[in-house]
Amino acid sequence: MRILLASITVLLLSVSASIAVLPQSTETKAQGADVAEAKIQDVKTAPTYNYNPIGKPDPFRPFIELEPSPKKKTAPRTTPISPLQRASINDFRLVGVSSDDYHRIAMVQDVKGRAYPIFMGTYIGQNGGKVVEILPDRIIIEEKIKAADKKVKAKRLTMKLRKDEGED
Repeated sequence: MRILLASITVLLLSVSASIAVLPQSTETKAQGADVAEAKIQDVKTAPTYNYNPIGKPDPFRPFIELEPSPKKKTAPRTTPISPLQRASINDFRLVGVSSDDYHRIAMVQDVKGRAYPIFMGTYIGQNGGKVVEILPDRIIIEEKIKAADKKVKAKRLTMKLRKDEGED
């Protein structure tokens, strides 16, 4: 029962306090309106700001270049990139040719006994030779050679499949 009386007392005190505050709040609002009107007048008379972009970075330009800048043309690689291009064509031996209805694959072996598969378009040899044809018993390699008159001539080399002595 004491708790009920205490809660009713607190409720009555809070209601009376809120009623007393109401007349004061309307007076405060009137003063606040005067202050707001004064601020609006100050804003109207404030000087305008103009942005001058000269000598300043563009804030809308990305930090990273989206389009690559034109690169200088570099000379073609002179260093061989595969083991087939590090040795002369004469250092390789054709050991087999395999084919299906659509493709042929040749297998060459170097002096050390390592085998490499050869497809159409494979580069082989130190002079930039390229496999242009694979036949059942040979491969044809085309090298581009510059002549003395600065013309490029194609030289075709043939690498034949050697049969061992026991095969017919």
